[in-house]
Amino acid sequence: MSDLFDALSPFAGSPIASPGGLIPDGMYPSGYGMKLLRETRVIAHGSTMEYFEAILEDHPTVYAWAAKHPDRRDLSGRRAVYAVPLPGNEDVTVVVRHNEHGGLLRGLTRDVFRTPRAARELRISWTLRHVGIATPRVIGYAQYPLAGGQLWRADVVTREVPVSKDLAAMLSVTDTTVDHRPTLDAAITLLRRLARTWAFHPDLNVKNILISTELDGSITANVLDVDTLRFAEKNAEWMNVARLLRSAQKWRRRTGHAGFSALIDRLGG
Repeated sequence: MSDLFDALSPFAGSPIASPGGLIPDGMYPSGYGMKLLRETRVIAHGSTMEYFEAILEDHPTVYAWAAKHPDRRDLSGRRAVYAVPLPGNEDVTVVVRHNEHGGLLRGLTRDVFRTPRAARELRISWTLRHVGIATPRVIGYAQYPLAGGQLWRADVVTREVPVSKDLAAMLSVTDTTVDHRPTLDAAITLLRRLARTWAFHPDLNVKNILISTELDGSITANVLDVDTLRFAEKNAEWMNVARLLRSAQKWRRRTGHAGFSALIDRLGG
C-alpha cells in the first residue's frame, strides 16, 4: 500500500487544471475497488478490503464497530471520532468518522447525503498525496443505502497520523521555552504547496492543519477536512492565507496566546 500512496508524481508542484483534481467524479484511484457486503457498499484499497469484510461480518456499520472497540481512543470533532487498531493488525491504527453535514442545513440533513462526501474525500486525498501535499491516507469508506439507494450514509476510514496535534493545540502551549518556529515553518510550507497546485481550502482553519513529528525529527503540516477543497483556483494563495489568518485572529482573541500572534505575523496580518 505504501507504494501507491507515497509515489512521486510528475505533476508535483504544478497547477492542477481540473477543479476536482486528477481523478474524475465517479472513478476511484488506482488500486481501489468496490465490493458489496450485504447491502453495504465498500470502496477500499485492495490491500485493506479484508479489514472491512472482518468488521462488517459482525457489526452493522464500521462506525458502530469503532464505537464499541475496547481499545478505542475518542478524538474531537463535530461528532465523536474514534482511533482504533485494525482487526488482526494491532500495529496499524485508523481513524473512523461518520460523515455529517455542516452549516445552516445541518439540523435538517444531518448525516444523509445524495452523494456521500466520502467519495470526494478519497479522490482529493489521493490527489494531494500524489502531488506531495501531506494529508491522512484514506484507506476506504463504507456507504449504507437509504430510500432504495437514492440516499446514503457513510463512514470514512483514514490512517492515523502518529505523534501529531492540530495547529490550534500546538500554538496554545504557553510554556515560554517552547519554540513555535518549526511548527510555523511547516504551516507556511503547506500553504506554499497548496498555492503551487492552485488548491483552495474553504475551511483552512487552525484545527484543520495537523502538525506531525516524523521519525527523523522533522515537522510536517498535514491538511485535514479535504473534501471541500477545490483545485484550479488561480488566487488560491491569498485565499488560503486570508482564511487561515481569520482563524488565527479568532483564536488569539479567544485565548490571548502568543503562538497565534506569531502565526498572524508570519501570515502578514
